Amino acid sequence: MHITLKKRVLHLRSPLVTAHGSTTERHVIEISVQEGNFCGYGEASPLPGFGLESFQEAETALNNWAQNPEQLPTSPSALSGAATALEYLTFAKRGDSLPPASIAVQALVGASETSDVEAHVIQAIDAGYPAVKLKVAAAATGVDIERIRVAANLTNEKVLLRLDANGGWSPNEASQVLSAVADEEIDLVEEPTQDPSNWRAISTQTGIEIGADEHLSGSLQIDHILELEAAHTFVLKPSVLGGPSFTRELASRAAEHNIRVLISSFLDGPIALRAARDLALDLAPHEIHGLGTAALFVDELPEDVRPVNGRIFRQ
Repeated sequence: MHITLKKRVLHLRSPLVTAHGSTTERHVIEISVQEGNFCGYGEASPLPGFGLESFQEAETALNNWAQNPEQLPTSPSALSGAATALEYLTFAKRGDSLPPASIAVQALVGASETSDVEAHVIQAIDAGYPAVKLKVAAAATGVDIERIRVAANLTNEKVLLRLDANGGWSPNEASQVLSAVADEEIDLVEEPTQDPSNWRAISTQTGIEIGADEHLSGSLQIDHILELEAAHTFVLKPSVLGGPSFTRELASRAAEHNIRVLISSFLDGPIALRAARDLALDLAPHEIHGLGTAALFVDELPEDVRPVNGRIFRQ
């Protein structure tokens, strides 16, 4: 088996501001695994501030794996990319052919200025997206309340509005902001605080459902969230969870607890987006997934991962 690694940089059209900081570009390692005439592809792209290995650590782990293919990387992003490549290699060797299909995706809005939020949400609605996810908790609570109200006024009875705090609020801040907008139509809020033990009370107080994302990175944290009954939705990012098989296992656990599953991009490049799209079609074909991120890049990604009327298509 021959493993090839290629580094690539993708540039965002405008900075994406979250509670973890501002992102302007994505450094990606594209992985190809060849065995005879068969190939499989994966991708590793850790992002600073999200509790993953650094880009350099991912690169080192993948280089070590390339020298010793029997020993998979252990760091999250590198493992996810390697496991994805190996699964698609297996598909190729078996001659598996996935049928054409499409999946609904949401638009992601991370603009910090309220006027930009308004413009970006209008653009998303006009482009046919069935849902908009607004990044929050990177500004003062008063500003966030204003940003959410502006977005909600535009999305109301048209498309779903989702919020993502990336654990950036304190319990008091989460309560203050979400109580202030509780009369708006909000589908869910992801990771309102860093401590999942707060989430159930926040949801009860505000009536807004909670999504778990970053806290799904370890078995102990997942067990804790399930014990607390803290989340109504699991937002699964295959590119940081260890790849397709780990994502399927976690989706199965979610189903056992009647928890909704959404598949999401980690501002991924085209290879990881394709893998996430295929998992979304397999695990939750009727949901609106967080896979509309190709439109955020200056670089023109391949047609099969670029949203058209709020959907991406497997051809």
